[in-house]
Formats: sequence, structure tokens, C-alpha cells
Amino acid sequence: MAESEKIDTDDSGEDAGGVFANESRRTFMKKGALATGALALGLGSAGTAVAQDTDSVLVYTYAYHPNVPFRVTNALEQSTTVRLLERPGGGDVDEISQPDDYSGWVIRYDLGGRNGAITTIMFSRDASFSQGDRRRFSGDATVFSSQLNLLSTTVRNPE
Repeated sequence: MAESEKIDTDDSGEDAGGVFANESRRTFMKKGALATGALALGLGSAGTAVAQDTDSVLVYTYAYHPNVPFRVTNALEQSTTVRLLERPGGGDVDEISQPDDYSGWVIRYDLGGRNGAITTIMFSRDASFSQGDRRRFSGDATVFSSQLNLLSTTVRNPE
């Protein structure tokens, strides 16, 4: 490398701009642009096989723990599901006009011991689960209903 091409690095091997000394700034920028494009297309590290094996669900905001495995312990009765998806005291929320279109399930997070388990409820209009199914919530969630304190997210099989 000629004197004019030397890159000033610190002890980590990076120059002041964060580029490693053995790769050019242009190569570094190309890699960054490709990675950004792949993430924008949904081709991140989760892989396309995982993305195809997901179901949309609703979960209470305080009970949303992404990427923590859980087990479906039981299905809720339809009347209980409907009551939980209505305003307190009755009446529909704007986001759910037909609460009887949804199914509800009791889930328990697998935290590695019996004493520290978290049990909560999830709902879905399209997905179906069975007792004993193991899943985990994705890391992406959006507010579905602020009145009911529900998030919309997806579940996938644990890895």
C-alpha cells in the first residue's frame, strides 16, 4: 500500500469512519446498501422459511415478550373470548366489529422453571392452535387497540 493510501486506524483495526483497514470505503458502503435493501424486502436473518410459517395474533401489551418460547395450555370458551374483546361493560371497539370471529388461547411462557411462569391470553381470527403447541412471538408488533391494550404481532415455531 502506498503512503498516500494508508488508512489511519485505532487499535480495533477501524479507521475514523468505522471502516476496517482491509476493506475499501466503497466496498463497505456496497455491503451496507445490500443489507439495507434485504431488510427492506423482509429478507433479514429470520429467513423466508420462518416468515412463511407465521400466524397473526393479538396479545396484551403487558404480556408481549418477543422471542420467548411459550406453550398453548388451553383454549378459551367463545363467550369468554367475546367478553375480553369488548369494551368493559359491553360494546364493540372500533377495531373489532365481530368479536365472535376470534378465538382465544391461554398461553404460558417457558422461562425454564415452574415458579417463574407467566400466563396470559392471545387471540386470533385466522390461526388455530392446539393444547401443547409451542410458539414464540416475533419481534415486530403494532398497537392494534389502545382501548383494549392489545398489540398485533405474529407467532412462529420456536427454533
